[in-house]
Amino acid sequence: MTFEGKYYNGQSSKGIPSFITLEPGRIRVEQDMGEGSGTLYWELAGIHPSEFNDSITVLRYGHHPHQSISVVDQRFQEALQQQYSGAAFLKSNYKAVLNLGCTGIALLGVLLLSLLVAFIVWGVPALADRAALHFPHTYERQLGEQLYEQMLRGYTVDDEKTAALNSYLNSLHTQTDFPIKATVVSSDEVNAFAIPGGFVVVHAGILDKMEKHEELAALLGHELAHVQGRHSLRAMTRSLSYYMLASLLFGDVSGVATVIVDNASTLRNLEYSRSLEQEADEAGLELLRQNQLNPQGMVWLLERLQQGDDPDMLAFLSTHPDTEDRVEEVKSQINNARYKTEPNPTLEAAWEKLKQ
Repeated sequence: MTFEGKYYNGQSSKGIPSFITLEPGRIRVEQDMGEGSGTLYWELAGIHPSEFNDSITVLRYGHHPHQSISVVDQRFQEALQQQYSGAAFLKSNYKAVLNLGCTGIALLGVLLLSLLVAFIVWGVPALADRAALHFPHTYERQLGEQLYEQMLRGYTVDDEKTAALNSYLNSLHTQTDFPIKATVVSSDEVNAFAIPGGFVVVHAGILDKMEKHEELAALLGHELAHVQGRHSLRAMTRSLSYYMLASLLFGDVSGVATVIVDNASTLRNLEYSRSLEQEADEAGLELLRQNQLNPQGMVWLLERLQQGDDPDMLAFLSTHPDTEDRVEEVKSQINNARYKTEPNPTLEAAWEKLKQ
């Protein structure tokens, strides 16, 4: 069983005329190079699974770069099937799919479509979340500055309260990877949010609701946890993951940052997962402990914000769900830990100035 074909060594695109002989357990390839000839032997185990069509058969052999032979003869396929019936390289994936029948192919299509939908719905946001965790700190800081400037365009900054808030913040013992810049905006809305890279925006409305400075310390600890854990960056990238994917698919890598900055307004309405909110609450408690402040400050804050009769609370409650469960969890943690509290005149003075 000898056929005429061409041999390719995998390093050159030029085919060498050859005689291909099907021998028991192997294929002999004799190259016709004019002045001389070379003979190769292909063991069946080294031949890769192949595809066939009506006019040409191509077989590949060995490791990369693969050798290959091509034969333009329908009888070559029949001879392969006859000589090497059951060989692994003759088990075409294409034929295996055809053997499934119409029902099998339909089920395979549904499975592939389901996998695609699952990747789009869960995979893309999950990949975006993972990517956010690996942002360089310098890049996140630069991105945060852009988001901060974009976000404040719709607000009026209260300079006096901002100075007093930063005085209070600087008097707290905190641990973060970023320098923190806090800003108070003139707004009756009861809200506060973290911006990636070390920025915190606090609405005057939420300060007006507070009665004790431990509540403010708890709030700052909570928001700083969102900064330190990159929660806001992760939440934004997840919610905007489809826009970011489109930017990457169209080759606009710089468009990823543009998408995030252009959607800076989403920061004030970000919803964190239950686990991230709990993590931030625990960080708020830890900040109170480190500064020897009454841990009830976290409970007072959450309970005050939970007073749903006040329409000003709606903005906070819509972005911080399960507040009642969080209160119970915080109380449980306080009961299971030991806290030492002491008066802090510096913080109290900064608090009084802020309230004035």
